[in-house]
Amino acid sequence: MRIFGTIAVGMATLLGSAAHAELPVFKTAQASWQGCDYTIKVLQDVDVDLRPLYRVSVQSAVVSSDTCSLVPTAVELGTSRVEPTIAIAANAQGLVAAYSGGEYVRLGIGKWAVTHVHRLNPSTLQTMKLAELAAGWTSAPGTAGGPGTAEVDQITLYPSHVEVTGTRNGNLFGVYPSYSPYRFGEGTHFAAFYTGFFGPNQQQPILFIY
Repeated sequence: MRIFGTIAVGMATLLGSAAHAELPVFKTAQASWQGCDYTIKVLQDVDVDLRPLYRVSVQSAVVSSDTCSLVPTAVELGTSRVEPTIAIAANAQGLVAAYSGGEYVRLGIGKWAVTHVHRLNPSTLQTMKLAELAAGWTSAPGTAGGPGTAEVDQITLYPSHVEVTGTRNGNLFGVYPSYSPYRFGEGTHFAAFYTGFFGPNQQQPILFIY
């Protein structure tokens, strides 16, 4: 099921523009592993109509050259017209960063935000796998509805799975854009458990709302 139309978020491009690098930083989150430091940032910008536009980027840095041999780089993960939430985690399995972005829907419908979960190459910061979670309002699964929000709070890496938790506004929560699998019911928080997230095959998450 598709609750709402797509938006141009989730692209990954190198931050080659000096203008992007000079944008004010709105918020950050950080993760470190074996002397390598990874930071996800929200940068404040404006679009062509002078409306607020947030740019979400990830950058790497060397803390200890004894254990970290990467070349520092920066990559833009996407943009959002609503204030994004962000999270990042790293361990021996790999690097995962997530942000929740979207826009304000016209005619007073409200805010729409989707959580984008990126498995990143720790050396290049290029996206190796992308998973997306969304929430919406509907009278019953399979019927028409309106947009909601799914906003990430935290990423936790376990040996067997990746856990993504956050808050939601809506009574339908699921994998975007198909909403399959999904959970329908009350609750302001969500949890998604991805088994084999660092493996070669994309697997559907186990979803909970509470």
